[in-house]
Amino acid sequence: MTPPPTFSESSTVQAWLVERLVSLGWTHVQGRDLPRQKTDVLVEDWLVEAMTRLNPEIAEEPASVDEVLPLIRMNVMSAATDGLLAANESMTTMLRGQRAVKYIGTEDYTPLRLIDLSIDPATDPISRENTYVVADEVTFGPPGRERRFDVVLYVNGIPLVVIETKTPVKASVSWLNGAKDLASVYVPQHPTFFATNLLMAATEGRAFHYGAIGQPAVDWQMWGSLEDPYDLDGFERVARSVDLLLRPGMVLSLLRDYVLFEQPEGSGAPRKLLPRYPQVEGVEGIHAKVLSGRPGGLIEHSQGTGKSLLMGFGALRLLNDDRVGAPTVLVVLDRLDLIEQVQRQFLTAGLPRVSVAESKAELRDALRGDQRGIVLTTIFRFERENKHTAPMALNQRDNVIVFVDEAHRTQEGSLAGDMRAALPNARFFGLTGTPVVDTDRNTYTLFGDPEDEANGWVMSRYTVERSIADGATVPIHVETRLVDSHLDKERLDEAFREMADEESLTEEQREFLTGRAAQVKTILLNPDRIAAVCADIVDHYIAKVAPLGMKAMVVAYDRELVVAYEAEISRLLADRGHADWAVQVVMSVGSSKDEPQEWAKYDLPRDAEARVKKRFNDADDPMRFVVVTAKFLTGFDAPILFVQYLDKPLRKHTLFQAITRPNRRYTNRQTGQEKRYGLVVDYVGLGAQIAEALRGSDPAAGGRRAVDVDELAAEFTARLDATLTPRFEGIDRSDTGFTALQAAMQRLPVGDARDAFAREFTGLQTIWEFIHPDPVLAQHKHDYQWLAKVYEAVKPTGVSNELLWARLGAKTLDLVHGHIDNVNVTGTGLEEVIVDPGSIQALRDLVDAGVIDPPDPGDDPNVITLGEVIETIDARIRRRFDTTGGAIYKSLADQIDRLRALAIQRAEDNIELLKRALEVAKLMVKADRLDEEGRLDEAERLLDPNIGALTQIFEEYKPEGTAVIIEDVVRDIDAIVKQVGGPTWRSTQDGDRTVRKEIRTVLKRYALPLTGPLFDNAYGYVAENY
Repeated sequence: MTPPPTFSESSTVQAWLVERLVSLGWTHVQGRDLPRQKTDVLVEDWLVEAMTRLNPEIAEEPASVDEVLPLIRMNVMSAATDGLLAANESMTTMLRGQRAVKYIGTEDYTPLRLIDLSIDPATDPISRENTYVVADEVTFGPPGRERRFDVVLYVNGIPLVVIETKTPVKASVSWLNGAKDLASVYVPQHPTFFATNLLMAATEGRAFHYGAIGQPAVDWQMWGSLEDPYDLDGFERVARSVDLLLRPGMVLSLLRDYVLFEQPEGSGAPRKLLPRYPQVEGVEGIHAKVLSGRPGGLIEHSQGTGKSLLMGFGALRLLNDDRVGAPTVLVVLDRLDLIEQVQRQFLTAGLPRVSVAESKAELRDALRGDQRGIVLTTIFRFERENKHTAPMALNQRDNVIVFVDEAHRTQEGSLAGDMRAALPNARFFGLTGTPVVDTDRNTYTLFGDPEDEANGWVMSRYTVERSIADGATVPIHVETRLVDSHLDKERLDEAFREMADEESLTEEQREFLTGRAAQVKTILLNPDRIAAVCADIVDHYIAKVAPLGMKAMVVAYDRELVVAYEAEISRLLADRGHADWAVQVVMSVGSSKDEPQEWAKYDLPRDAEARVKKRFNDADDPMRFVVVTAKFLTGFDAPILFVQYLDKPLRKHTLFQAITRPNRRYTNRQTGQEKRYGLVVDYVGLGAQIAEALRGSDPAAGGRRAVDVDELAAEFTARLDATLTPRFEGIDRSDTGFTALQAAMQRLPVGDARDAFAREFTGLQTIWEFIHPDPVLAQHKHDYQWLAKVYEAVKPTGVSNELLWARLGAKTLDLVHGHIDNVNVTGTGLEEVIVDPGSIQALRDLVDAGVIDPPDPGDDPNVITLGEVIETIDARIRRRFDTTGGAIYKSLADQIDRLRALAIQRAEDNIELLKRALEVAKLMVKADRLDEEGRLDEAERLLDPNIGALTQIFEEYKPEGTAVIIEDVVRDIDAIVKQVGGPTWRSTQDGDRTVRKEIRTVLKRYALPLTGPLFDNAYGYVAENY
């Protein structure tokens, strides 16, 4: 009797994989046929042949191979004695041809070449100087301790890749089982076999993941292509991964340009770094543009996907290619702490020739001195020495490659202009996760290569959806909170009037105190609100986050709130038995005398701030919370961060950068707890703003508009003359002494004359700002600056108002807070997925459908005209000088209550928005499933409720034996009603008659009854829902 067929891993996935690799250029040799012993790591016969081909010294004197083979064997065997990672790093250096040897009888050291790495992954020619072998069932180890590796890829007899395959027919077995076998069993048992290893991989035919030695299996990554759909998965994704990652050219490219070894600060274990595919594609795009002479390009990669490493890999790729010609790779950052962070990462990762330009002078010296290698600096160090002279070129070479991190910031002003003037022929590559398009900025057109216009001015785009689908980042969930309260308006107004009467305040003073107190911050500063929100934060953290072994960030409205939250959270933790948990404030503290003295303890030097980051990322450190308002919302890489408690209104790219702080992957090494998602707890109602931030920017909108210089210059000249003459006739404007200033001030007595001058100068100032720095202003510069000094001398100081606030501000706030009670923080029962592929699309759909107001579309593309500038001047004058009288005065209670109601309404709207977004996301998931099952009609019915409802009506009321296809009838009715109905058809007889007629026309076409229950119910539904 013939036994039933079995599907083993060797006969299915393994056999397919070997066949696929052969098609890519590898030669198949069965493991038992390899010319080696089972205890041999290397196939030395093949290695000796390769060294003879690649090294003229060995070809001339074959016996010299015996001088280098022991060196190679020793490095391999050191994995068992000195540690695998150290041995792997040493062998990687040797495999790259960066180890020199001195042969007997020679005087010089010569680089030893084991592999020909002169390949171009863009065209992927397979170097004929190498031998590429795929072997299956490779047994390694002494008798009794043997292990069999499913698939091994050898180059010149050196095992570079080990792949574990698993059976595809057991649902309980996955790629992860294979990855764990490699990472947790084979590598620890036989480290010498992995001394030369480039990467490991595992697959069961449904998914494919790869990782480096020392990398836990759960952290292995997926490979792919930015050209593929982000949700490509299953066998098709496996096949693409094999084709893209394991082709010989890519394997050698990774070995040469994309392997780094990082030694973290302190006691952190060293680790090997392998790239993700979007990093490789971004770097290869940069490399291709540099070689082809393009001006640069924009790389738009989502937050948390490794843009710093992309810059590191990019620098290595350019420095390794002689065709680039010993370049200078300039990495431009926008914050000093990022300089230290990137420098530390680059240096610990072993990147060559890394230096930091610590000052403007050092940067100028480096560029003028033609320094090569990697130079780190900030945009602020490009500021020209003399602002009154044109910026000068510091280096004319065209192989200065500039990487601008966070390219959406600080790149539109004079500093960026100085940088580009200093490097007129450099190539500028911008990297950002949040390109900005608004009135004055357009990241796309600033960095985008015209060659990439068809791709939205982006050379490489790695979206949030794709990074989540790849497992590079985790989704973000949002929990919404309602912060409600009661305001006793009548008693507040009465108390405020009593205080104002007691202090004998004028109407203007009352107006000032009311306006100053009627701010959002007044609501947020309410002690009862602070106590309620902090109690909710602490209770939530203890119940939901602490058990995971992860940490939290609190984002407060401003620095005063940061200090208040830190104190209250610390008190509450102590009350709940967690006094050992630390709460750390991170905020900027200035040196001004106005800064509260007690804030001095929060002034952290950069090295202290770096220690805070290190402590926060240490699972064993008791620091559980950081409380911030601006710092750490960008550039803060903390995988251990699980939850962000957000109590500050944010918008657009600032909001998106903030809420993606918790999106890094993380596994607690002690508990094995994996972060499946990051969490944002929203206390201010930011649903619509999140949707707006996720919608993205339109590259065609925004940017600086042209200015009609001639017309504006003529207007400026006329206004300047009118302001100077006859008002200041007889005063020597070249005299900079106090007497001349006093003479000018005497021409401007307090009252109408001074107000008129202020209005006129405001107009001049506005036009100047529009035209500057056009050379047309040069001839008027002296007169304008003289007027500016006079204006500053006579401008009201506002001291009286500040004194009034210093005297009565605290009392006014106490009045407000004393009349707000019953502050409650309630959960909504919702935990909505926001930043995941389905919900992102749902939110974008809501914006596109007009349910959420879209972002401002940007300015008209026409030039800025004189008329627009006049309007701007008028608006600025009104804002600065117009006074409000009692007629527009609103009571303090009215203004506070309006703010409170707006905050509550925004939160409620946010909840409704999230409900709708989740409904859409769920519908899309159901529709996708029906589509995959071939049930397209049901999918259409699901996504269009009108189609679904009409189908149900016709199924219920159609006559028995009806042979027509109901879906066709329903589609025809739906289409014709939408076409002829219009939004107001029910309000007119003609409209109603037309709709009834068209429904009967469709029924008649399909031989269905024109009267009775079928028509009545169909018409009734249409009348109610169309």
